[in-house]
Amino acid sequence: MASGIAGLIVWQEAVALASEVIESCPAFSGPGGFAAAEQIVRAAESIPANIAEGYGRGVNKDCLRFLRIARASADELETRLHVSAKARRLAPEVADRLINHTRRVRYLIQRYYLWVENRGD
Repeated sequence: MASGIAGLIVWQEAVALASEVIESCPAFSGPGGFAAAEQIVRAAESIPANIAEGYGRGVNKDCLRFLRIARASADELETRLHVSAKARRLAPEVADRLINHTRRVRYLIQRYYLWVENRGD
């Protein structure tokens, strides 16, 4: 059984999402394609990184702040995926899969946020 941050399902799912995004979003062709793919990957990688940083702080107030940042990164990622799908940089089925995974991670972040908020310092 994993302990520490690796034991958190929200972190595990966020890492899986980031890995899936990296595998699914090679550099896009066309004007601005490389930058768009890079921004998508950065947003995806930011999610588990912020969950981990909040967890590592050990103080509820700090943890909640980093969870809000992780949630905002999930919002950014979903938006960038929608834009990439609309611009035909991503196949619709790939975009849908990644968007659904992003929404699941955002839901898990919110559940963890509420748990941390209610446990008190």
